[in-house]
Amino acid sequence: MRQYSAAIYANENLLLSEVLERIENDLPTFGINVYGSSLAGTMVTTATDEYHVNSAESFGDEEILIVLSDPKADVDAIRKFDGSVIDLTGSFEGLMDEVFTIEDPVTYILKALDADVAAAVATVPASVFGKSGIDDLLNQTRELFAFSNAETKVFDERLAFNMFFSDGKDSLLAGYREKLKQDTGVDVDVRMIAVSTGFVLDVYFKKEVKSNFTFAKASEESFSTLSDVIGADGLVLISATETRATFAGDYIHTIVRQVTDALKDITGEDE
Repeated sequence: MRQYSAAIYANENLLLSEVLERIENDLPTFGINVYGSSLAGTMVTTATDEYHVNSAESFGDEEILIVLSDPKADVDAIRKFDGSVIDLTGSFEGLMDEVFTIEDPVTYILKALDADVAAAVATVPASVFGKSGIDDLLNQTRELFAFSNAETKVFDERLAFNMFFSDGKDSLLAGYREKLKQDTGVDVDVRMIAVSTGFVLDVYFKKEVKSNFTFAKASEESFSTLSDVIGADGLVLISATETRATFAGDYIHTIVRQVTDALKDITGEDE
């Protein structure tokens, strides 16, 4: 069996760790090197291995590059990479020869729908803002019970036992909502709730739709909590009528699955 080599560029370790562990489990023929800016010089540990994070200036002869974080000052170094690129950031489409774009989970679902969407409501988790978002949520929750104030990295307002809305140009979620609109053409009403990774998307159609939504598995059981959905493998179709559908899943895992699917497409590992 052929061995493959891949580089991963990341500047925070939540998504990085998940991608590494999925590749270790699903694609053991891959050799992985990790690169970054803010993480350069550190070690990232998974359940079975550990990785030294190198500077982006020191790319080797890897065949595939996975970009998980905004490259910022490392754009020029990454553009010199000679191979296939799997890009979550949207920074390299049209700039490099072979780019596989990884979509935000809400965008992924809306683009997969073969229907005219009238409206959509996305209830998203703290992990939209990466590890910093989850850290803020955990610290705020802990400090509420300690009757003290937590220092935050992302959230100026309290998310713990609360909800954020995306209305208003000064909303923390306004930029995320605008990006969704640019990518999908749908003005998604976004709310953020106090969970780490689970998300829900309610989609309303302009006319009756008859579809089995093959990108999400139909619920064979009744999910009573979002935690139950997160424990399922892949996106779940919670309910559907001819004019509405509700999807749910794990925000991080939906991204990770796209990454491994792209790796399989590039290498033919799923054939």
